Parts: sequence; structure tokens; C-alpha cells
Amino acid sequence: MSITLSIPPAIVQEVREWAEANGTSLNQYVRECLEAKANEIQELRTQKARAFKSFLLGLPPSGLPRGYTFNRERDAVREVSK
Repeated sequence: MSITLSIPPAIVQEVREWAEANGTSLNQYVRECLEAKANEIQELRTQKARAFKSFLLGLPPSGLPRGYTFNRERDAVREVSK
């Protein structure tokens, strides 16, 4: 996929020079930064999914007792509008 970015020329030039001095291209450096951020986001999603699964299974950190079964009639809290 190709995208167009608006980056001040001075920043582009400085990073391009740094990338070349470090044996890579500006394009490759930007790609690696985006991949690193995507991996970070995926890891956060995985952590949240694990925490949610633990909650649903009644494992810590949830306060629900083991073996708890949701019962809509018993557990639903309904407020009546006046």
C-alpha cells in the first residue's frame, strides 16, 4: 500500500541522513517504526483480551466466585422511570 504523508522537509532530510548513515533508507525506517507500533497495539489488544477472558472465567482479578452463573432475572438491575 502506498500512502502520502505531509512531513516538514527539514525533518525528512534529517531522518533520511540518519537512516543512510545507519545503513537503511527513510522508507525502510518508517516501515519499521509503523510495524513496531502495530506490534505494540496488537500486544495491548492481546493483554486486554486475556484480562477479559480471565474476568469471564471468574479468575482473578474478577471478584466473581468460581462457578458463578449469570441469571438474568436474579442479576439484572432495572430502574423504573417515574
